[in-house]
Amino acid sequence: MKRRTRWSTCGLCGEFRITTREHVVPRSLYPASKSNSKFQRITIAACAECNNGTADDDAHFRTVLMLAGEQNDAVNQLWTGPVRRALKEVDGRRRALDVFKLMRPAPDAGPNRYRIFPADDARVLRIVRKIVRGLSRHHELAYPVSDGRVFADVLRQPMPDEMVAEMKQHAAESDVLEYGFLPIADTPGLISAWLLRFYQRTSFVSLIFADEEARQTLYKRGGSEG
Repeated sequence: MKRRTRWSTCGLCGEFRITTREHVVPRSLYPASKSNSKFQRITIAACAECNNGTADDDAHFRTVLMLAGEQNDAVNQLWTGPVRRALKEVDGRRRALDVFKLMRPAPDAGPNRYRIFPADDARVLRIVRKIVRGLSRHHELAYPVSDGRVFADVLRQPMPDEMVAEMKQHAAESDVLEYGFLPIADTPGLISAWLLRFYQRTSFVSLIFADEEARQTLYKRGGSEG
């Protein structure tokens, strides 16, 4: 299908360029049974420069999420369909090795058991940040938001109940992606906080900052993010 192009403001970089309507949540995260769902059709105008080169990362992101927890029906459909087919393609061995690098022994779960750690992969976190940037535009919050203004990580400890309660909750099909966001006005340099839950079990937290300097200042004390 040929994409319709037009001159407009890119929802990711903010430049006035030739754009297409791009899905904020990658279409590859949805099984065929949801092909007619209106909830996955969250789109924004985006230029080619902001979207080029992300297709491979999208596919990698999907494969990692397939293995990052218990399976629900959406995961089962994807795993037995497009994911398994993709792993049989010419580049399937490379994709499998990319995922294998993220797996660590899990002796507490039993012999020869492994866990996958999405936060160890810069490509995974880059896609999370891009989704948050697109959602911020979709909900008419801060935009344009550069990648350098966004922090993302897996949810390592529960968010305070009061913060979750204040978040505006949304879903792009609840068994695929549930998310919430909270505009923040009382912390200098911080714009909003986000909580994303994929396939009802894999959660990420994200923060959008006023500028890249604010993000670097806050996180220079503790670990690095891809």
